[in-house]
Amino acid sequence: MLHPVYYIILFVITFFSYIEIFNNGTKAKIKVPYIVISSLLIFLCGIRVAQGADYWPYFKLYMGINKYVKWDKVFNADIEVTYVIISKILGYFKMPFFALLFIFGLISVSLKTYTYYKYSPYPMLSLMYFFMPSYFFSDSGHIRQAVSIAFCLYSYQYIEQRKLLKFLICVFIGYYFHKTSLIFIPAYWITRLNLSTFSCFLIIIFAIIISPFKPYLIFENLFSNISSDLISEATGGFYSYRSLEGTGWGLNDIVKLIFITILLVNDKYICNTTTNPNYKMIRNLVVTYYFLYYSLRENSIFSIRLPTVYGDFWTILIAMIIKYSKNSYRIMIYYFLVVYIYLMSWRFWTNSVALGFDKMSTIFSENVDIKYFIPYEFINEN
Repeated sequence: MLHPVYYIILFVITFFSYIEIFNNGTKAKIKVPYIVISSLLIFLCGIRVAQGADYWPYFKLYMGINKYVKWDKVFNADIEVTYVIISKILGYFKMPFFALLFIFGLISVSLKTYTYYKYSPYPMLSLMYFFMPSYFFSDSGHIRQAVSIAFCLYSYQYIEQRKLLKFLICVFIGYYFHKTSLIFIPAYWITRLNLSTFSCFLIIIFAIIISPFKPYLIFENLFSNISSDLISEATGGFYSYRSLEGTGWGLNDIVKLIFITILLVNDKYICNTTTNPNYKMIRNLVVTYYFLYYSLRENSIFSIRLPTVYGDFWTILIAMIIKYSKNSYRIMIYYFLVVYIYLMSWRFWTNSVALGFDKMSTIFSENVDIKYFIPYEFINEN
C-alpha cells in the first residue's frame, strides 16, 4: 500500500476540499493550505530516492550526460535538450541528482497548481484529483512529460486571452521538455468551436468507430511530406511506437465511460446556465482527449501518451461540473469523485510497491549516501 505519509496528505486535501465545497468555493478559505500542500508536493518530488517509474533511467542519464555529452553536442543527444542542459549545468556545480528532480518538480507542480487555482472553482478538489494518481505517475515518474504538460496547462491563459504568440512560446518550451506537447497546438482553435452536447457525443462515438482502422497511420504519410527539423524529431517517436498493439477494453474504459456520462448528462444544463466562458473551452479540450484516446487506442503508447495533455484538463472540468450542475447532482457527484479517488488509491497499491511509494525513501534516509548521486566523471570539453 501507499506509505501513510501520502495518505495523510490525501486526507488533508480531502478535508479542505470538503470545506471548500460547503463554502461555495470561497478560495480565500483554502488559499494558505493550498499553497502549503502544493509546496510539500514539490519538496517530495525533489527528495525522493528510488521512487517513480523512470527514477533509475533518469539517474543514469544524468550521470551519462555529464560523462559523455559535450556542450557543443547538447542538441544532438537522443533526449530533449532541456534535460541535457539542466543536467550539464547541475553537473558542473557537482550537484546531486536530487537537484534535477527538484527543478523538474518545481516547474511541473507549480505551473499545474497555479492553473488549477486560477481556473478551477474548487482548487482543492482539483488538487485532490491531480494527486491521486497523476502526481505519482507523472510529476514523480515521467518528469519530462510532466513539465511539458505543465507548460501546456499554463498556456491555457493565453488561449483564453487570444494571445497566439505567447501560447506558441509556452507550447514550444514544453516541446523541448517532451515532444508530445506539439499535439496541443490545435487547442488554440479547438476551444473556439461551438459544440453542442450531442456533437460531443457524436465525436466520441466516431472515435470509437474508426479506432479499428488505425487512423494514426495517416500521420505516416503526413510526416514523410514535412521537411521541418522540428517535426522530423517528433517523427522519430512516431515510427518507434506505431507498431505497438492496443491493450483492449477493461476496467479503465468502464471508468472513462462513467466520466463521459457525467459530462454529457450535465453538459447541456451547464451550457445553458453558466456565465463562465471557460467551461465550454475546457469541455472541448476534454472531448478532444476522448477523441484522441479512442481513435488511437489500437496503439497503446499513442492512446496513453499523446492525449494526456488534453486529459489533464479533466482536473479543472470535473470541479466545474460539480460547481455548475443542478443542485440535486452536485453533492452526489462530489461524493462519487471522493470515493473514486480513494478507490484509485487502493487500486494503486500494487503499483505503489513496484514504484517505491510504499516506503518513504528520501535523501534523509540513513541508508542513502548522497555522494553516490553526484556526478564524478566528466567529458573533456577540449
